[in-house]
Parts: sequence; C-alpha cells; structure tokens
Amino acid sequence: MSRQMKRLFRFLLILTAFLAFAAPASAQQESGDATANFDNRLSAIEDQMRALNGKIEQLDYSNRKLSEALQRQQDDANARLMRLEATPAEVQPPAAPQPQTVQAPPAASTSTPAPAPTTANGTLGAIKVQDGKVVGGTNNPQAPPLPNAPPDVTLTPQEQYDRAFGFLRQANYDEAEKAFKGFIDKNPQDKLISNAKYWYGKTLYVRSKFDAAAIAFADAFQQDPKGPKAPESLLELAMSLENLNKTPDACATLDSLKSKFPNAALTVRTRADEERQKLKCGR
Repeated sequence: MSRQMKRLFRFLLILTAFLAFAAPASAQQESGDATANFDNRLSAIEDQMRALNGKIEQLDYSNRKLSEALQRQQDDANARLMRLEATPAEVQPPAAPQPQTVQAPPAASTSTPAPAPTTANGTLGAIKVQDGKVVGGTNNPQAPPLPNAPPDVTLTPQEQYDRAFGFLRQANYDEAEKAFKGFIDKNPQDKLISNAKYWYGKTLYVRSKFDAAAIAFADAFQQDPKGPKAPESLLELAMSLENLNKTPDACATLDSLKSKFPNAALTVRTRADEERQKLKCGR
C-alpha cells in the first residue's frame, strides 16, 4: 500500500469517528431544545389556566351577590304584600265625610227679570212645523259632548290590575272598587281574575258593604277553588257572613276552610281559629 493510500485511509477513519461522536451530541442538543420549548409552552398554558380560574371565581362571586340581592328584594316585596293581605282589621276604613254647610239662597230681587231668549246660538231651539215647513231651529247647532273615555281604555290587563291595586294601597276604596270592577268586566278569562275578585270584595268589606262583599268573596272562591286566593276568600266570606248575623253559615264556611286547606298560610289559619272560637262554632 502506498503512503498516499495510507494517509487517505487514516483520514477516513478520523472523519468516521468524528461523525460518530458528533451526531449523538447534536441529537442530544436538539432533544434538549425541544424539551425546553415544551416546558416553556406548558408553563404559559398553566399561567393562562390560572388567570381563567381567577376570572371564573370573580364571576361566581358576583353572581352570588346578585342572587342574594334579588332574593332580599323578593322577600321584602312578599313581606309587604302579606302585610297588605292581612286581616281586614288592619285596613283603616275611609274617614267619614264632613257635613257641608248649606248656604241660604240670595234674597229675591224686586226688579222684574228680563225674559230669557227662546233660542240660543248653538242649540236646536224650539222646532215646530208651520205651513208645512220645519221652523225654529238654528243654522249651526252644537253637537252634545261625547262621554269621557275610561282612564284604562288603552291599558293592558296587567296595567289595569296594577292601577286598581294602586288605589287600594292609597286607601282610595271608591276608585279601587271601580277599577277592579272594570278589570273583572273586561278580562273575565285573565290569569288575575280570581285575585281581582278577591280584592274587589275587600274594597266592599272595609266600607261595611257586607252583603255585596259576601257575594264577591263567594264569587272569587268559585272562580278558582284551588287558587292562591281561595283560602283568603273563604275566610273573608265567613267574616262577611258573621257581620250579617249569619253565624251558622259563617261557621260552616270556616269548617270548609279548615278541611279544604289544612296547609293554608299561618295568618289565615290563625285568624280562622280566632273567628271559630269567637263564634263558638262546633259547640
């Protein structure tokens, strides 16, 4: 073998050994870089997850606070309504009207009054037939005024009910009676009809119109015998009958209330027991 061939052979051996050692080092370096990149990306994802969890916790806290505030408002509204729906004794009747002073008519004048005109502009005057012709009318008669439209003519059923209930809150029982009666006449199939009939009866009861109140409460119960106002309607019916000195009928109504609604509201059951004891029902 020549010297040049030996040198070439040694060079190839050295190159092969170098490549054998260099390749694993390069692969190891690339593997280390990939691992470092993966760790960085995983760390970034974990940071994003922590930030999202923090936002979710904030939203959950805000939602709980909002739910608690809404629940407090609902409880307060229910408490106010229960106070308003309490016994009739808690509702103050309207004050009695004050007597009005009647003024004496002015003294008659000694002078002779001027005769009133037989016709006036804007009126038809005295119409009659003379020589086959109609005479006596004016040229520009005024039409009679149209009746006033009811104030709830453009309101929805819910708005009509709210308007009537507003009069009741103000203890304006005359207007409340008219408004509830109007609602009942216009909306006989509405979901609030039994409530409206019950409150209509209350406007009569607080003004000692016990005959009409008894009819209204009986109608309210018959409208929806299992509705939310059915127990109160029976209680108010019994109390109306009591004021009409119809004790047996009142006791029968109280017995029906007890048997039909054993789980009625505590205020209703308590007042019914008091009335039953006062009337000596069942003795």
